[in-house]
Amino acid sequence: MTVAYAARASVRHVDGTPLFQSTDDQRAERDVAVALGQAWQCTLRPFGALAAIDWYAVRDERLVGVVELKHRSHASTRFPTVFLNVRKWLALLLAGQGLGVPAIFVVQWTDQLGWVSVPAIDARQVIVGGCAALVKSVSDIEPVIEVPVASFRAVV
Repeated sequence: MTVAYAARASVRHVDGTPLFQSTDDQRAERDVAVALGQAWQCTLRPFGALAAIDWYAVRDERLVGVVELKHRSHASTRFPTVFLNVRKWLALLLAGQGLGVPAIFVVQWTDQLGWVSVPAIDARQVIVGGCAALVKSVSDIEPVIEVPVASFRAVV
């Protein structure tokens, strides 16, 4: 059962920093990472809590990508865009360029698993977004890029 974001209990890292992922969110994201790894014949490993980038991909013990994963509890047709935090977009671009690997944004909707290359995202489509219903931290409202769902390619 998916709980609306605003209704979720506040979760904190061991150092007291607010986290914006429930254990259900983490489980769903791990499931997406496994499915993506199987499809792309690699292993996705987490960077760790509070890292700007969520995952990195490894094949044959070589780094082959940096990945931001999102899991949505609705169909890809419900909204025309999906948010990518500007800070994550920038971290992914820098990591991809600096490490010489692709930077990929992946979203699992209820009806499809899609991906887009981060350098291909039009970062001029910036708004200030986040959860307006219940702000758990000032960092919960931040600049986000509206990425068109139509720009995603199916993971096969």
